[in-house]
Amino acid sequence: MKYLAVLSILILFACGCNRHDVRAKLLNEQKILKDSANNITERIGGYIQKGVYDSAEAKKKQLGTVYTRLIDIQSSIDSLEKMK
Repeated sequence: MKYLAVLSILILFACGCNRHDVRAKLLNEQKILKDSANNITERIGGYIQKGVYDSAEAKKKQLGTVYTRLIDIQSSIDSLEKMK
């Protein structure tokens, strides 16, 4: 995954995007995904309280996907910082 993140950044630079714009977009996506993760976590809690465990499990899988993307974004941000 880290290799893919670094490769994506290099491709963006090759296309003429500057580092500041890429970092700003990554930070914006990171903020949106963190908000989504918080909302999903609240929904999971609600499903568990209601005893709807199948829905809670489905939301946990969705949350795992969001966390995976957050890790990728952080890796990309770290790579940008190392390129300075």
